[in-house]
Amino acid sequence: MVDVTGFLVRWLYLCDLARHIAEIQLLPHQPTPFRHSNPRDAMTGPVQGRYGTGYPANSQQNEFRNIERVNSGSTDSPNFNPIQPIQNQRSTNPSPTPLNSDLKWKDRYFTSILSYPAGSQRLYALDSLRMELIQQFAQHLRKTDNTLKRYSSFCNQKDCIKNLAPDTDPYLDADLEIVRAIELATSMSDEDDASSPEDDKEEASTEEAVLVISDEGADVFGASTTSINPNSQSSYDEANLPSDGELDSAYHSMSIFREYLPQLVSAVLSSPAAMQPALLDPILKLRQLLLTRCLQDPNWGIEFCWLLEAEVGRAWKTLFEHRQQTGRRLIVVLPAEKAAVLAKIGSAKREAFELLQDVEQATAYGCLFSTITGSHHVNTDLEPNPARLPSSLSLRRCSHFGDTMHFIDRLSRISLDLRRVPAIHRQQSLIDSMEEMNRRLRRRMVTKGDVSLDVEDNGGPDEWPHLSDISADMIKYSVHFPLEPKTVTWPGGNDSKNMGFTSAAERSKTGVMRVLNVVSSECRILASRERCPYLVHLEVAETGMEGSDARLYTSGAKGIGTTIGESLSMLGENYDCQDEEVQAFGEAFPTYKIPSELLLSPSSSSDSEDIAQKCENKGTEYYQKDQDKATKFPSRGGWQSDELYPDEGYGNPYETVRQTEYEELHEQLFPPQPHQMPDILPTTTTGTSLLDKVFGLPWSVKCEQIRQASPYGEVKGWRLASFIMKAGEDIRREALVMQVISQLNEWFQTEIPESHRPKMRPYSIMCVGGDAGLLECLSDAKSVDEVKKNIDGFTTLRDYFERAYGAPTPQDAQIDYHNKNFCGDASDITFEIAQDNFLRSLVGYSLVCYILQIKDRHNANILIDREGHIMHIDFGFVLGDTPKMGKVPIFNERAPFKLSAEFWEVLGGWNFSNGGLGVKFCKMFEKAFACASSHSEEIVSLVESALINLTGNPTVSKQLANGIKNRLRMRGPPESVEQKTFIMNLVN
Repeated sequence: MVDVTGFLVRWLYLCDLARHIAEIQLLPHQPTPFRHSNPRDAMTGPVQGRYGTGYPANSQQNEFRNIERVNSGSTDSPNFNPIQPIQNQRSTNPSPTPLNSDLKWKDRYFTSILSYPAGSQRLYALDSLRMELIQQFAQHLRKTDNTLKRYSSFCNQKDCIKNLAPDTDPYLDADLEIVRAIELATSMSDEDDASSPEDDKEEASTEEAVLVISDEGADVFGASTTSINPNSQSSYDEANLPSDGELDSAYHSMSIFREYLPQLVSAVLSSPAAMQPALLDPILKLRQLLLTRCLQDPNWGIEFCWLLEAEVGRAWKTLFEHRQQTGRRLIVVLPAEKAAVLAKIGSAKREAFELLQDVEQATAYGCLFSTITGSHHVNTDLEPNPARLPSSLSLRRCSHFGDTMHFIDRLSRISLDLRRVPAIHRQQSLIDSMEEMNRRLRRRMVTKGDVSLDVEDNGGPDEWPHLSDISADMIKYSVHFPLEPKTVTWPGGNDSKNMGFTSAAERSKTGVMRVLNVVSSECRILASRERCPYLVHLEVAETGMEGSDARLYTSGAKGIGTTIGESLSMLGENYDCQDEEVQAFGEAFPTYKIPSELLLSPSSSSDSEDIAQKCENKGTEYYQKDQDKATKFPSRGGWQSDELYPDEGYGNPYETVRQTEYEELHEQLFPPQPHQMPDILPTTTTGTSLLDKVFGLPWSVKCEQIRQASPYGEVKGWRLASFIMKAGEDIRREALVMQVISQLNEWFQTEIPESHRPKMRPYSIMCVGGDAGLLECLSDAKSVDEVKKNIDGFTTLRDYFERAYGAPTPQDAQIDYHNKNFCGDASDITFEIAQDNFLRSLVGYSLVCYILQIKDRHNANILIDREGHIMHIDFGFVLGDTPKMGKVPIFNERAPFKLSAEFWEVLGGWNFSNGGLGVKFCKMFEKAFACASSHSEEIVSLVESALINLTGNPTVSKQLANGIKNRLRMRGPPESVEQKTFIMNLVN
């Protein structure tokens, strides 16, 4: 089995072989000296693998000599060929990780291809290798799903036992109870599919086998893998409950799998086609695997849809806007209409458009109708054959996730519309738009999901429904927020969970977040020359359910109705029927299945059950204010305001706007001068007062204030999501940089000792289409420019650190802060702690800027937080791209990373006796560079697979990726003179 990182590294290598198949066909045939009939016997050979062949060491060296005359380029040259001798590649990483050191898989792949004569058999062998890799990847996902399903089923059964009181579910549907009884009866005879450690060892020992290609061209595997069926119903007990370590590993695997979704999209769309698709089509199998994931987890499929929209664009949707139904974001394009779509988007994007159609259907309706296979069922041995949802559940799922996507789409549209509003009126326009969004959210709650967010009723922000109309049970009908923070969970005021969770089991209790309200008064437009990004504070609530949980979109339903055909299909799935007519009827219709969480838990207890009296009182108070504002004029003719019908002044509204602009401009040009007492000297702010003046109140205090003032503040699991909406630019390049930062930070935490460990603060970036994205907001942080402007009497950055955190402690009295992680109030931070935080973050981001060649590093793109850390943002110019005026670069940045004189002054320079950290900066940078170099294969594969879609040219992507590999190349062993000289040259 391979995880997503190993899959991408191996997949890119096999795709490079496929692109150079013409040269591979010219290589001489290296026949296998012997072929094992038993896969277990193949384990004793020198080269192990499913398609491995027993090459002795000298034959392998002779083979490399034969390959060497085909391509003599280096791995860092633009003409690098994947069939270059692997021995030359080993010398580039003196301190490799297990993935880089284990190059046997490259030997196995290449020798397996050469073991067959040139021609169709080599083509088929290459397809078989890619197919084997997909199967190993799918096997890893099934094992992860099984671990999560065991834990989820155990929790659901506990909730079911707790909720079996006779008066807890007065609207229990009869069909649902019948199906639950059937499931309970069949589960008594099913076997548990959970794999024990002995089974894992057995699976690992039989993972590799020998490929035998017969004359007919069919592949015969010497070993078969045992598939794990995550849909099996078993009796779960505490002995079968996965451990915390298994849960942490499973949640981490799924988070990495979702984070690598852009690379998986690129693997489907930009990989070389199958050599012999009539026999084996690995691209189709990978496509089916991803579609099945969208079917199982629609929250995952939402992000998949947005990434594909970034590839295709949204221009084609204008052709079918008249057909789009209210509450259903999906637009089904008939085969006869594809010609018009391709004329709009271009024939090169046909494959991406067809995949987008399949992903939208799988996400919205819970069924697969492939545009390639043309059937409702995508039969594949990689995932269990998916069953369709009953029509009633399918429509609810479509409505919920359609409104979730529309909520984000509307936020991006607001950002685009603000560009057409005069600058002085944009803030008020943003607040009005957020108030209208809140009204639509309340309308969906009050109507229990029957009226979708995209319904236009021409109502004003202060019209029905009001806060007083919201009751406790209506919150569960709101949409959910798809962005997940890197900080484990969104903050919740003074909640202790702000510091994160200790185990995956505790983390799973939060689930996805349900949207409650947009704090319109806290929204503000950010500074930008061409666009209008804005900050949003969003009140959300914990649901306790994952995105794949069907209770997320069936909350509050009074029953689940099924048709006769759907009931017979579910019956036929559980019982062996001998009636031929019934069997024929079942084969004629697709299979249906009700999600197991709906059968195990009659009533959902995870959503907020009640709102305190405070919510009702505040709702009445807000409603009264709305009524007072709305009744200033007669209600006839709709909502009116003073701005449209002034009592006095200019009769023309345009003249009123112009006069207002003149007055505001006059106030900006001639601000009132504050009265100063000449006999009092100005005071200098220091300590906590200076931090509060620069950063404002601490974020935890701010969250608590918003919670206290909110009518939803007493909702169970209340949280405050803070993010930035950016529209009008492709956000995928920034997301790629953040992927690298997140991976490097994780490797630093696990592989570098704490005394020399850099620290970075990654944040979530989600692409929500071709021209928009959501960015998690970094709390308690300001840009270097803002810090300088907000400090009274600012002189240097070093002076700010001394005023905010105190004077430096003499060298002989300093405490060792390097082996401690500070967690406490900002007032307890000393100068040495803040300086150490500055050093660790500076090392991490300097290395990232060097690896990815990040440019445009001015002080507005570098943040400082209350504890002294720095963070880099806005990665629009990477991999050598610089800001230009037309085609001429505005400036030429030659430095590998930004290490300005003021940053060096904060560190104290080279003088260690006076507290200088310059020497430690170099040592820490050397450790971080060695760690990143050991993971060069993962970094290169991550960047290359994403750039293939961004550039549209595999050759250019390969050149940029080889540049990264060259920069990550160790110049000598760790701690060697050559490596230290290289680090010093970078710093200088």
